[in-house]
Amino acid sequence: MQSLAAVDIVTDKVRRQCGFFAANPVIRVFLRGKWRLETAGGPREFDTAEGNRTVYFGPQTREMPVEVQGPIRFLLLQFHPGAPPLDQSKTHEATLDRVECFDSGLPPSIRRTAYDPSEPREKWLDTFEALTREVLFTRVDNEPPPLAHDIYRRMLIAPDIDLQEIAERFGVSRRTVERQVRTSFGISPKQATRRARALDMAAALLGVAMPEEEASFRLRYFDQSHMTREIQHYFGTSPGALARQEAILLRIDLEIRQMRRLEAMGELGITEPPWRDPAAEPVPPEGWDPSI
Repeated sequence: MQSLAAVDIVTDKVRRQCGFFAANPVIRVFLRGKWRLETAGGPREFDTAEGNRTVYFGPQTREMPVEVQGPIRFLLLQFHPGAPPLDQSKTHEATLDRVECFDSGLPPSIRRTAYDPSEPREKWLDTFEALTREVLFTRVDNEPPPLAHDIYRRMLIAPDIDLQEIAERFGVSRRTVERQVRTSFGISPKQATRRARALDMAAALLGVAMPEEEASFRLRYFDQSHMTREIQHYFGTSPGALARQEAILLRIDLEIRQMRRLEAMGELGITEPPWRDPAAEPVPPEGWDPSI
C-alpha cells in the first residue's frame, strides 16, 4: 500500500460530473452515492443503497469521467507501482482504464462495515487499513521490486528519466529497465513520461501544486500548443477550461501525487527544491481528510 485517504464531501448538488485520474492502481470503497464510471470496458454503475461497493481501478492512461448522484463519501487505497494487480492472472496492461468490483469476494461483515460520520476520519482509516490488510494479504504477496520503486520515484521528480543511467546503477540492461516500466505501469516509458508531465501540469493549473512550479512544468513542453494538445489528450479539455473546473475528485488524485513527489524528493536527499517554500506544503482540497 502507498496511500490511504478518507473522502467525505458535503454537497448541495444532486448530481456531479467529475473525474478520476490516478497513474497507479487504486481501490476505492464507495460508502455513499450512486456512481457511474466511463471505463475502457464501457460504463459501470455502483449504487451504495444496499451497502459499500469495493472497486479496483487499474492504472489510468487519461482522466476517467465520473458522475455521482447524492453525497460523495469513499475510502481510497493507492498501490505502489510494481505491486501486482489484484487479479494476479492479469497484467497491468490488461487493466488499463478498467475497473473490477470484488464485492462478491468480501465477507458480508466487511462489506457492511459502518463508518460513522460523527467519528474522526483517523478512526475510519484505522478500520479501513485493518480490513484491507486482512483481505489483500491473502491475495497479493509480492513486494514491488526495488527497480520499479526507483523508476517511479525519479519519474515523480522529473518525468524525463535517464533509462541508461538507471540501468547502469542497477547493473542491468536498458531493455530490462524498459520492460520493468511496462510491467509496473502497463505502458511504455515514453507514455509514462507524457502522462507524468500532464498530471503535474494539471496539478499546477488547478492550484494543487506549489504556484512556483507552474513555470518549470511548462518548460517540459516545446511550446504552448504542445502543452495544449497534451492536456486535451489526457483530460479532454483545454488548459484554460481545466483551470476553471471545480474538478473536486480529480484534485484529490492530483494532491496525492504531489504529496508523493515531496516524499520522493526527501528520499533522494533533495531537501530544498528551488521552487518550494520550505515552510509550505501542498494544501489538500477543502472537504477531504487524508492520512498518508
